[in-house]
Amino acid sequence: MIRRRFLALAVLALSACPAPTPAEDAGVDAGVTVTPVELCERLAAARCELKLRCYPAFTRPDRTACVFQENSACLAEYETLRPSFEAALVAIEPSRLADCEQRMKTSACPPSFPPDYPLAVARPFSDCGLQTGLLRGVVDAGAPCERAVECEPGTVCIKPDGVCRGTCSSWPKEGEPCGFGCGPGLRCDASDTCIPLATLNEPCTSSAECEADLLCLGSCRPRRKLNESCAFDPDRLSPCEPGLACDVVPFVSGLSGTCVRPKASGEACRFHWSCAAGLICADIDWSNFPNQATSEGSCREPDGADFSCSRSKYLRYVGDQCAPGLSCRQDTGKCQALPTLGQACTPSLQDCAGVDVYCKPSGSGDVGTCTGPAGLNDTCAFQLDANRTIGIPCSTGFCDTETTLTCRAPSRVEGQECTEDGQCLSNRCVPQPDRTLRCAPEC
Repeated sequence: MIRRRFLALAVLALSACPAPTPAEDAGVDAGVTVTPVELCERLAAARCELKLRCYPAFTRPDRTACVFQENSACLAEYETLRPSFEAALVAIEPSRLADCEQRMKTSACPPSFPPDYPLAVARPFSDCGLQTGLLRGVVDAGAPCERAVECEPGTVCIKPDGVCRGTCSSWPKEGEPCGFGCGPGLRCDASDTCIPLATLNEPCTSSAECEADLLCLGSCRPRRKLNESCAFDPDRLSPCEPGLACDVVPFVSGLSGTCVRPKASGEACRFHWSCAAGLICADIDWSNFPNQATSEGSCREPDGADFSCSRSKYLRYVGDQCAPGLSCRQDTGKCQALPTLGQACTPSLQDCAGVDVYCKPSGSGDVGTCTGPAGLNDTCAFQLDANRTIGIPCSTGFCDTETTLTCRAPSRVEGQECTEDGQCLSNRCVPQPDRTLRCAPEC
C-alpha cells in the first residue's frame, strides 16, 4: 500500500539522514529574540505565500484558510517540543527564519512538488522547519537528550534499541556503521557502512547515492540541459539544470520528457511544474493514469467557481486545475467550494476545509463525510486501486490500510516490527540500529 510504504520510508529517513548544515550566523540577530508564536505566524505566512505563488494546483485552501492551517500545524508541532524549550535545550534562530521567509517569498518557483506533498519525494525548503533548521540545539556531544533538536549542530541524538533517553553523538563517519545515519557528504552502502557520495561518472542505482548536483543515469551525471531528454526523479527537485523543468508526467513508468523553460499561458504542457509561476497545466486527460501516458494540457490560470474541470481520483497526487479555495467535485464535475465539517466529501481527494478535519470514507465508493479522526472500528481508508490506499488518522490505535480499512486497536508487543506508533501497545514505533522499525517500551 502506497501510504504504508511511504510512511515507513519517511520515518526511516528522519533517523538516517544527516542534519542540515547550519547557516552561518554573522551576528545579524544578536540581541533579537523570536517567540514560538511569532515564529509560527511568520512561517505560516511565508509558506502560504510560496504555495499560492508556486503551487496553486496543489493548494486547496484559500489564503486565509492556508495561513490558519499552517499556523495551527506549526503550533501543534511546537507543543511536542515544548519540554525542550522550557528546559532551554533549544533556541530559535532568528537569522534562519528571516532567510527562509525571504527565500519562500522571492525565489524562483522550484519545478517540483510542494513542501507538504504527501508522498516520499524531494521537497523544496526542507531546511525551513522547526526540526530541520529553524532551531539550534545546545546539548553538547556526550550529554543526554530526548529529542533530536536538542543536540548541538553537527551531532545527533542516538537512541540505541529505542531507549527513551539517548546521547548526543557526532554523526557516523566514513567507514563507520550507519544504522542511525551518516554525516554530511556520506551515504549508507549495502553493508550498512558510511561511504562518500558518488561523484561524476561513478556507478549508481539512484540519485540519492550521487553528490547533490548530480543525477543518476546508470552513473552519476550532470543535470540535463535545455531541450535534452529527462525523466521524473523522486530524489531530485528537478532532473534539469536550474531554471528549467522536466516537462513530463510523474509516476508513469518509462515516460521521458524534455527540459524546458517555464511556459507561458496558452502553451502546451505535460505537468504543472512546466508552467510559469501562478499557472497550472489544465485539461489533462487523467483517465489512463498511472498506467499510460496522459494527454497534453495547456498552461493557464486556475479555474474559478463553477468552471467545468477534469476529475480524477488521483488529483491529490497530480494536482487540481481549480483555484485555491475550490476543488473539482465528483458529483458535478465543476470547481466548487471545499466541503466543511459534516458535509459530503471525496476520500481520494481529502478535500475538507478546516484544521484536523478529514474526509472519512463511508465504506462504499469514493464518498465520505468531513469529520475529525476516525474512531475505533470506523472506516478510515479508501482504496484507490490494487496498490494505492489513502487513510486518515484514527483517534486511537491505527488505520489498517492493508486489510480491513478500519481503525484497529494497538496489539504489537515490544520487539515486533511496526510502521507507526498506533500499532504498538507502548505507542512507540522507533527506528533500530538495523534500520527496521520496531515497538519499543513506553517512556
